[in-house]
Amino acid sequence: MKILFLFQIFDHKKSTIYLDLVRECRDRGHEVFLIAGNTDMSLPDGICDVDGMKTVYMKLPDQFGVNPVKKALIQMSIPRRMKQILKTELKDQVFDIIAYPTPPITLAPVLGYIKKHRKDGVNYLMLKDIFPQNAVDLKMFSERSPIYRYYRRMEGKLYEYSDRIGCMSEANMAYLMEHNPKIPEGKIEYFPNTVKVHDIGGKKRGQSTGNTPEATGESIPDNGHDRTLSIVFGGNMGRPQDIEGLLDSIKCCGEDPMLKNVHFSFIGDGSESRKIEAFIREEAPENLTYSHALDREAYETLLQDADLGMISLGADFTIPNFPSRLLSYMQIAKPVFAVVDEATDIDTVITEKACCGYACKAGDAKSFMAVLGRILEERDSLEELGLRGRKYLEEHFNTGISVDILEKACTR
Repeated sequence: MKILFLFQIFDHKKSTIYLDLVRECRDRGHEVFLIAGNTDMSLPDGICDVDGMKTVYMKLPDQFGVNPVKKALIQMSIPRRMKQILKTELKDQVFDIIAYPTPPITLAPVLGYIKKHRKDGVNYLMLKDIFPQNAVDLKMFSERSPIYRYYRRMEGKLYEYSDRIGCMSEANMAYLMEHNPKIPEGKIEYFPNTVKVHDIGGKKRGQSTGNTPEATGESIPDNGHDRTLSIVFGGNMGRPQDIEGLLDSIKCCGEDPMLKNVHFSFIGDGSESRKIEAFIREEAPENLTYSHALDREAYETLLQDADLGMISLGADFTIPNFPSRLLSYMQIAKPVFAVVDEATDIDTVITEKACCGYACKAGDAKSFMAVLGRILEERDSLEELGLRGRKYLEEHFNTGISVDILEKACTR
């Protein structure tokens, strides 16, 4: 099978669910091509072989931290750049399947071009972001705005030009069918987030080797029998994560004597980073530490030493998000504490299917604190919860499942 992946952002050196996916396709003997967006202008031009995969780099300006107008202009340029690569570097190639994730939805013109001018096989959408509704949920613009109407038409074209649409969860599938009745029955299917499962490594609390979190200013207190319950929240610190709501709940925890030994470590960067810094300056919390970044070894050691990994989704979401961060915690057998909205079904996976952690309602400090109290009471079972999550990952979220689905899409 000859597969082409279209990625807005891709780096062969950075571990992601997509890197795992393309490597699994390669390892199964498929011929893998990539159009890979990247901000490194020193990368080679034309088709180059990278780890046995034929890659054409699409060099783009950095979109992180830029104003919305500039980011939109960069997004709008991507279809033109991709079409040019298809017309030149890949004009003589015929692919059995072309797979691409959202974001962005602006790939619709590329897919329209493929449908009209090429003889490729299946167009497969790996739906990770339901846009523009997520932007409405985040109050970036309203459903009455021209911007929304424009992107909604683009979204409709994306679904029209896709032969198969793979959704991350059952709630995603149900939402898409309800709000897009024009999508033919049978086009939508389950396509989970997946990772390459590797051996569980790491060290126990108290062990260290060289570049540990302690060496970079991050540490987890250990008070013996009455040691701190530690919770790590790593990754993007943006509006979707409801940072303000988390900080309010953490402040309430710090004022409750029953929760005095619960400690939170935030590691990451994003649009809400300044709010975290301001909170620490003004409140001087003893139960929260924050680092913009740790190198990978230090972060993984900190996470290994923690009792739980945290997921957070803002209460205003109407679309069912399913953060891939869950898989990172499952990979190292770490139990999960999820603060979630009502639309997602990730809490159902955590508390009912995988039985690997706890969940509470976003924006509700009382619920947040009540769940933490329960965790403290049941902390002797945390290791077992983590192992359940690891087992569920192996059976339901390993990369082989995604490749199986792509292979079947070509045989229909």
